Amino acid sequence: MHNSRRAFLQSAGAIGIASMAGCSSIVDGGGSGDSITIGSKQFAEQEILGHMAIAALRENTDLTVNDETGLGGTSQCFNALKNDEIDCYWTYTGTLWHQILGKSNVIPDGEKIYTESKSAAEDEWGLTLTEPTGADASWTIVARPDWAEEHGIETISDFASYVNDGNTDMTFVSYTEYAEREDGLPALIDDYGIDQSAWDQVKLRKVGYGGLNYQILNDGQAVATSGWQTQPQIYKYDLRILDDDKGHFSKYWIVPMIQQTAVEENPVVKETLDEVAPSVTTEKMQQMALEASEEDKDPASIARDHLSSEGLI
Repeated sequence: MHNSRRAFLQSAGAIGIASMAGCSSIVDGGGSGDSITIGSKQFAEQEILGHMAIAALRENTDLTVNDETGLGGTSQCFNALKNDEIDCYWTYTGTLWHQILGKSNVIPDGEKIYTESKSAAEDEWGLTLTEPTGADASWTIVARPDWAEEHGIETISDFASYVNDGNTDMTFVSYTEYAEREDGLPALIDDYGIDQSAWDQVKLRKVGYGGLNYQILNDGQAVATSGWQTQPQIYKYDLRILDDDKGHFSKYWIVPMIQQTAVEENPVVKETLDEVAPSVTTEKMQQMALEASEEDKDPASIARDHLSSEGLI
């Protein structure tokens, strides 16, 4: 629906987040009165979540629910929400805090980053967060389970100690971008006190996004990788998520972000989303994303299956 508007929102020429502050709506597409428009980013996890909101609202309310899932990246979805193109999409507390609000301080406490980012979004743009899911998409280190068990590695501090003890004859996989940016792998090494001379002896294999890093672990070609916790390959290969025991990463709770006016006009929207969100755990999100990526199952069908199994539709 509204193909010309969708094309605009997806285009590389869409106006950036900062420059849109205070602008009026370009096209009237958001919900009003008895309708609501749900958007999402353009990848499986996000599209599944978007369709959960759509199905739950269609089944449990009298609202007309418009589907604008698969819009694009963070800037496209956030600009659409702020500009009344959509009324709601699912975001991540860490993304909201760092990328959208532009905050540099890390907040590893989930409740704190949720509360502070919610308050800031309400004050600055009239946007609010409803109840968060039980899914944690935070960044971490993921290890091959047999290797982690053999060496007693449960936390990133354990991993750091292992390297510092001279155990450098191994391969670590990282996304190229994460390995090279200052706030990525170099910052992790520094915060966890990994000796640089020891780390330089570790074989670092850089890959692109897409899941190859997890396949490399499963094939026994590496012992650990950087990644985020809801990725489906973690579930598929039964990989070990190491505890970020020093709080290096901000928490990336998954949560609906919605216009406050939409909540005020139709409180049933928040009530419905507050029922849906807690049903999504990290493992369930991994499983659903795996269905989309491995079985090529339609995100809308996956979303409905989940809601049905949870008694929400």
